[in-house]
Amino acid sequence: MFTTGFTYRRFKLEGSIFNGREPDENRYNFDAHKWNSRSARLSFMPSQNWAMQVSYGFLRSPEAQDPNADIRRATASVQYNRPLHRGNWASSFIWGRNHVSSPGEIHNLNGYTAESTVNFLEKNYFYTRLELVDKDELLRLADRARLGITQTHPSFRIGAYTFGGVRDVWNTNKVTVGIGSDLTFYSKPSLLDRIYGNNPVGWKLFLRIRPGKMDMSKQGMHGNMSAPAQMPTKP
Repeated sequence: MFTTGFTYRRFKLEGSIFNGREPDENRYNFDAHKWNSRSARLSFMPSQNWAMQVSYGFLRSPEAQDPNADIRRATASVQYNRPLHRGNWASSFIWGRNHVSSPGEIHNLNGYTAESTVNFLEKNYFYTRLELVDKDELLRLADRARLGITQTHPSFRIGAYTFGGVRDVWNTNKVTVGIGSDLTFYSKPSLLDRIYGNNPVGWKLFLRIRPGKMDMSKQGMHGNMSAPAQMPTKP
């Protein structure tokens, strides 16, 4: 993979060329294939609080199981971050599309995400994540036959709506431990009720372990943090 780019004031333009094929199961045998795919991204930061980007990528034959299918991928996102007294508020709005083309078949798969996290009183977090995603690999051949579906790649729009919170219960300079819980509601076409039920709901309780907060006062002139990473144009 080769990537280059340049920055001008609040704009950044990047471009990459790479091999679009997913790696095989032998992870220690590096594949040296030719560069047959490409991507580009334009980023814009109008202020310290806002970051925006659009990207486009062409992936040549990414799936070994479907070698004649190419993907044209587009993404766009807007991110907002605002420091608060004893906390922070961060939000993102993200869209992505895979335009999949193969001999005799073309289809588009879209994904939409809106998420937001509020950190308040230093140790408390409330977050929500709302997703709508087109999925075309939900059903096995037997499931398609059971539902009377004859399409090879039937697409369904699935929604997941998560609401949760975390509280940090122990922290040092090196590690922070928190306990959290969230609840997720799902939406789907009624055609899938026989397999996934009428109203799927998920709940979890979890332990979060992460590195302690970085002391920015110790950063040198080259230690400033860059903008949050955007959605990749290569999976």
